[in-house]
Amino acid sequence: MRTFLAVAHYLIGHLSYSQLPALAKRHKVEAKKDSASAQELLAKQVGTYDEAELCKLLLEISLLDSAYQRSTASRDDVVMDAAKRYRVDTEKLQKAVAEELAAKREKETKAGARRKNRKTA
Repeated sequence: MRTFLAVAHYLIGHLSYSQLPALAKRHKVEAKKDSASAQELLAKQVGTYDEAELCKLLLEISLLDSAYQRSTASRDDVVMDAAKRYRVDTEKLQKAVAEELAAKREKETKAGARRKNRKTA
């Protein structure tokens, strides 16, 4: 997870001027005049994300450029527009990632319980 967070912070720090507002809007980050920049606020918020949210963010960042290459009628969610254009089944992908992470957590929980039982035995 630390690797995903490091990559996310790096990419946020290197977003272009046109990409930052779109990503900040998707993550409901608004910089006020007397507060930190949207980039700093977004980086701070990303620090609270779990592994699934970080993976989603990295995918969003990778799709930002392609989302702006084609004009669409709806500019509310450019990342979803790009996903549709590339025929990505976002619901199926979201379910698969959630199931994979749940299985991983369950496996870690069982392994932790086994270690605990060995120590107490």
